[in-house]
Amino acid sequence: MIPTILVAVFGLLVTFIVTFIVMPYVIKAMKKRNIVGVDVHKVDKPKVAEMGGVGILLGVTVGSLVLFVLAGIFVTGFFDLRILVFLSVVLIAGFIGIVDDVKTLGAKFKPILTAAACLPILLYTWTIIGLGLSPPLLPAYIPNPHMPFLGRTRLTFVYPWLVPLAIAIPANSMNMMDVFNGVMPLTSILMFVALLIVSLFLMAVGIPGAELGVLLSAVMIGALIAYYAFNRYPAKVFAGDTGSLAVGAALGAVAIMGRVEIMAIVALLPAIMNAFYSLVSIGGLLERRQMKARPTIFQEDGTLAASQDANAPLTLTRLVLARGPMTEQRITLSLATLTFASSILAVLTLLLIPFDTEYLITWPFTLILVIVPICLILGVYLVLRKTDHLGFRLAGLITIMVGVWTLGMAGFALLDFLLFYIQSPYWPIAGILYMVGWLALWHFATRLYFRYEMGKNKAVNQLVS
Repeated sequence: MIPTILVAVFGLLVTFIVTFIVMPYVIKAMKKRNIVGVDVHKVDKPKVAEMGGVGILLGVTVGSLVLFVLAGIFVTGFFDLRILVFLSVVLIAGFIGIVDDVKTLGAKFKPILTAAACLPILLYTWTIIGLGLSPPLLPAYIPNPHMPFLGRTRLTFVYPWLVPLAIAIPANSMNMMDVFNGVMPLTSILMFVALLIVSLFLMAVGIPGAELGVLLSAVMIGALIAYYAFNRYPAKVFAGDTGSLAVGAALGAVAIMGRVEIMAIVALLPAIMNAFYSLVSIGGLLERRQMKARPTIFQEDGTLAASQDANAPLTLTRLVLARGPMTEQRITLSLATLTFASSILAVLTLLLIPFDTEYLITWPFTLILVIVPICLILGVYLVLRKTDHLGFRLAGLITIMVGVWTLGMAGFALLDFLLFYIQSPYWPIAGILYMVGWLALWHFATRLYFRYEMGKNKAVNQLVS
C-alpha cells in the first residue's frame, strides 16, 4: 500500500508541475490564434483565452506515462496497460472537445461521440479476456460492482452497455457545469479527492483495482490544481469543451476502472442535478444559443440574478440564485460547497456497502448516520432561513441533495429486501416503479423549492421598493 501511495504522490506532483508550466504557453498560443471567449459575467466583458483544456491534457499525458513506468516497477511488478487505457479515454474525450471548440457539434451528437470515448475500456477488456491474457493482465472493468446493501452484484451482460453512459454522462455533466470562473476545476478536485479516499479504503480491504483508482485520481488532482491557478476568478483561461469533456470522461473512467461506480455517481450529484433540471425544464438537449431564455441575468452592479422568464431552463445556478442575486465568486463557492457535501455523501456511501457479507457499520448506526444530518440541516434551515450566510442559503439545496441520496440508498435496501429476503420475482418491476417515483419526487421537490424561494424573493423586492 505504501509504494502505491508514494507513486501516486509523485504522479500528482509531476502532473501539477507539467500543467502549471505549459499553461502560460497554451494561453499565449490561443490568444495569438485569436481562440478567445468573452467572459460574459464581468462588467468590462474581457476576452479570455479558450481551450485551456489542452494544458490539462498535456499534464495528464505526462503524469499517466510516469505512473505507467513507476507503477510497473514499484507497485504491480509489470507494466499495467490499464493506465494507458485511461489515458486513451481522456485523450479521445479531449479531442472531441477540441472539435467542438473549433466547430460546434450538435447538442444531440456530442453525447454520442463522448460515449464512444469508452471504446478503449471495452476493446482492451474484451481482447485480454478473449485471448486468455488475464492474468497477469487485468481487465479495465469488472462487471461485478459493489452496491449499497446488495454487496457485490453480477451484471455480466448489462455492464458493458452501461460503460458508454458512465463516460458520456459525467463528461457532458461537467461540460454543463463549466460556466463560471473556477467552478469546473474546484468541483472536480473535490470529486477526485472523494474517490481517492474511497479507493484508499478499498485498497486497504483488498478490493482488486482499487490501487488504480488511487493512482488515476492523484494524477487528475495534480492537473486540476494547476489549472485552477489560471482559471480562478478572474480567469486567465477557459478550459473549453476540450477540458470539461476530458475531465468528466476521466471521472467516469476512474469510476469504472477503480471500481467506485456508485461513489462516483454520488460525488457527481450536483453536476447530475444541474443536467437533470436543465433537460427536464427545456424538454431535451439544446445548445445554449438555441435556448429561448437564459437561466441567469447579469446586472449592472456585476451580480447575477435568477431569471423570472418561464422559458428559462432550471439550472443549479438558477436555483442557487432563487433567494437573491450573488457575485460570480460567491456562485462558484456555492457550487463548490454543494460538491463538498456530495463528496462527503460519496464517502458515507462506502459505509453502506457490505464487503465479504459484513457491513462496515451496524444497522442502528446506519439509521443515525442518515437521519441525524437530515434533521440538523432541516432544523438549521428552518431557524436561520432568513439570513444570507452562504451555508444557510444553501441549506435547502443541500437538504434536497441529501434527500435524493437517502431515497436512492433506500431503493438499494428495497431491492436487497425483495431479492434476498422474500425472493420476489417481481423485483425488476418494483425497482423501475421506485426509480420513476424517485425521479418524480426529486423534480417536484426542486420545483416547489424554486417557486417558494422566488416568490419570497419577489415579495421582499416589492416590500423594499
